[in-house]
Amino acid sequence: MHALSGMNIHAKKDEILSRLRTNRETHTAIVAEARKGYVDRARESLRERLDQLESGKIVSLAFSLEPPQDHSDVYDTAIQMLELATDDLIELDSTQVRTLVMDQWDWTRQFLTSNAQYSATARNRLR
Repeated sequence: MHALSGMNIHAKKDEILSRLRTNRETHTAIVAEARKGYVDRARESLRERLDQLESGKIVSLAFSLEPPQDHSDVYDTAIQMLELATDDLIELDSTQVRTLVMDQWDWTRQFLTSNAQYSATARNRLR
């Protein structure tokens, strides 16, 4: 059992929102960088294949480029929920602190690993 199971805290809504918005900005920056890297890599792969085809080679047109992941909607939902909350203090459990404040979601590792193919920022955060 996790040492903090069952522990809840009250945190200032504005502080949670500020941290969550900062985390979303970081996420969005990684997604934008990964999308640019993905498009660059896709163009390069297409040009290589086209050059091969034009030189008479028969090549596979299958590509193994995985599109970048984007979980912005998760941040948007959490931000919207907090903005709708009427209390100035919000009760959080350890899981909510880990995700909303510390930006450690269940999908974080997979997000960084997938996007690290195209984003130096994602690669650096994996270290």
